[in-house]
Amino acid sequence: MESINSNETRKKIYYYLLKQGKPTGLKKIQRDLGISSPSLVHYHLKRLEEQGLVKETPEGYVINKVILSEFVKVANHLIPISAFWSSFFLTSLVLEIALLLTGKIIDSAVFGSIIVGISSTLSVKELIKKYKETKL
Repeated sequence: MESINSNETRKKIYYYLLKQGKPTGLKKIQRDLGISSPSLVHYHLKRLEEQGLVKETPEGYVINKVILSEFVKVANHLIPISAFWSSFFLTSLVLEIALLLTGKIIDSAVFGSIIVGISSTLSVKELIKKYKETKL
């Protein structure tokens, strides 16, 4: 079975329907995503249907199966789980720097700040990558 990540247009359609949270017509999908033709949207919707991810209803297309284990849906927003890790690491880094600035500098605090700084950087980088992945 072909992965949803193997085709950018298909992935955009899937994320779009997931964010909509209600039945959406083919023409609206085409217009909102700027896809060149309704037949191209129809083709990708049929592939998503074959995979059991989308189903057609009389009102339009809806998500049948959520496969985004790396995301949490809050209201109509997809938030990567890495956002929670990023906020944890950034808060830790700010607290570490605040403690260092109070003048209580010890070797382990400097080392801890370096580790938390690296973790924060990697976590934010991953978060940005995930947001770009779901951006429509």
